[in-house]
Amino acid sequence: MKALRHTGLLVTILAAPGAAALAQFGEVQVGLVASYGTAEIFGPGAGAVLGVTPGGLAYIGLRWTYHAGFTEAVAETTVTNRVQAFAVDLAIRLPAGKLDIVPGVSLGALRFSQQAGEDAGAQRSNIATEFAASPGLAVEIHAAPLVFIPQLQYCLAGNPDLPFPTQHNGFVASIRIAAALEIRRIRHF
Repeated sequence: MKALRHTGLLVTILAAPGAAALAQFGEVQVGLVASYGTAEIFGPGAGAVLGVTPGGLAYIGLRWTYHAGFTEAVAETTVTNRVQAFAVDLAIRLPAGKLDIVPGVSLGALRFSQQAGEDAGAQRSNIATEFAASPGLAVEIHAAPLVFIPQLQYCLAGNPDLPFPTQHNGFVASIRIAAALEIRRIRHF
């Protein structure tokens, strides 16, 4: 009789519908980035991004951006400045309704390139690489399979050893457009 009651209780528990489990998911983001930096050496830029959001709570990514910089005349010399950014992005995702607020930092290297050409035709190139840290704030907007991520950062870089000094710290505004691919669900009961 006692065994029958326990069997009945077990059958009742197994037959009851389960409660919906909250799910968090991780996703891989693969896409492009367009940016513009206020420092003279940056200017407009474009590049590629690859990132992952483990559990939907954080963001870890790789970013490469090429900035076209600017060209200026200094005395009888034409100077062209360019910069490439190689960075690891680290951020925390804070849900805010239909979007996420994402404070974070980018750590990496800036490869500065400066080419100087004199009116007589002589050309010389200089390259300098400096560590950079860029704290910033982004917003993630999900739209079907795409994620739009506008971001504002302040780039702090070392002083590149270039023959013609140039402004190298400043704000960088960017927008990432990435395909978001779900990688797995983590369920909490």
